[in-house]
Amino acid sequence: MRVLDRYGIRATAAMDAGVATGCPALVRECRKRSWEFIGHGLALSQMITERMPEVQERQHIQRALEAVQQASGETPQGWIGMDCGESTRTVRLLAEAGIRYVCDWPNDEQPYRMKVPVGQMVSLPVAVELDDVFTHTVRSIPIQRYATMITEAFDRLYADGAVTGRLLVLNLHPTRIGQPFRIKYLDLALGHITRHQGVWVATGREIVDWYVNQTE
Repeated sequence: MRVLDRYGIRATAAMDAGVATGCPALVRECRKRSWEFIGHGLALSQMITERMPEVQERQHIQRALEAVQQASGETPQGWIGMDCGESTRTVRLLAEAGIRYVCDWPNDEQPYRMKVPVGQMVSLPVAVELDDVFTHTVRSIPIQRYATMITEAFDRLYADGAVTGRLLVLNLHPTRIGQPFRIKYLDLALGHITRHQGVWVATGREIVDWYVNQTE
C-alpha cells in the first residue's frame, strides 16, 4: 500500500467473501485510500467451473458480491474469478447481477464489449503473464527479471498508445510481491511507468466508464 501511495496509485481491490468479512482492518485501509472494490468469489478453494450447476453459480456470485458490498459500503461493478475460473454462463450471470466489467479474459490490451442478454459487460483484460503468482510461483522467474518484464511491457504499450490507448492491468498479490525481498522491484517498475507523460493511473471502474462513454 505504501508503494502504491508513493505514486498516487489507487488500486482495484479484488476481495473474496472470506477476506471481505474476516479482515475489516484491510477493508478500512482500502477505503481510506478510496480504492475500488470488486468481487472475487467466495474463497480461494472455491473456483467457478462448468461443473457447477447454474443455480449454485448464481448463489456463489450473489453471496460474494453481497459480502463485498456489506464490508465496503460500495456496490461492486467489477469481477475477477478465482484463478479466472468461469463457466459458459458466468459472464451472463455476472451481468444479470449488475456487474459491468470482468477481468477473466486476458486476450487483449484494450477493453471491449461482451454480448450479454441483460445489462452490459466490458472485458478489462489483465496482463496474466505479469501476474506475480504466475511469474514467481508457477514459472519461478527471478524477481529482477520480473521488474524488467513490467518495464519492457510498459515501454511497448506506451509506444503503441501514441496511436490508440493501451492497458497494462497488473494483478498483484501482497503475499507475493509484498515480500521484503521483492517489493523494491515493484517500486522500481512503478517509478519507471509514472515518470512518463500521458500515463493515466486509473481504477477498473474509471477505465470502463471512459471506454463506455467513448463507444456509446
